[in-house]
Amino acid sequence: MPAKLIGNGLRELDLFLTDLIVEAGRVHRLGAAAGRDPGIHPGRRIYSAAEAWRRTGPQLGLGEDAQARLRQMRAAQNRHCFGRLRGEGAEAAMQRACADYARLAGDVLAAIRARGG
Repeated sequence: MPAKLIGNGLRELDLFLTDLIVEAGRVHRLGAAAGRDPGIHPGRRIYSAAEAWRRTGPQLGLGEDAQARLRQMRAAQNRHCFGRLRGEGAEAAMQRACADYARLAGDVLAAIRARGG
């Protein structure tokens, strides 16, 4: 699989996690009123899971340690999109990134469930 395709796939995972974090924060903040709010506002959209985690994570009780990992994964996405896979561990690193996105999404969902959202 071409590195650019893999990098784009990782970017999509990053955007999905970004939107999940933002929406979890909105539900946490608005509670039942969240259903009347249109959700993500295009002019204020965040395009990085690390930034969404930094802004919303503390309110949801999410650990700060994940923010550094999200920044690392974002940098790796750019290397894959604009470079090539390098080294023996490149494919394993991609697999770890995919697993980390899944784990972090689970953390967000667990945090919002724990708060009664």
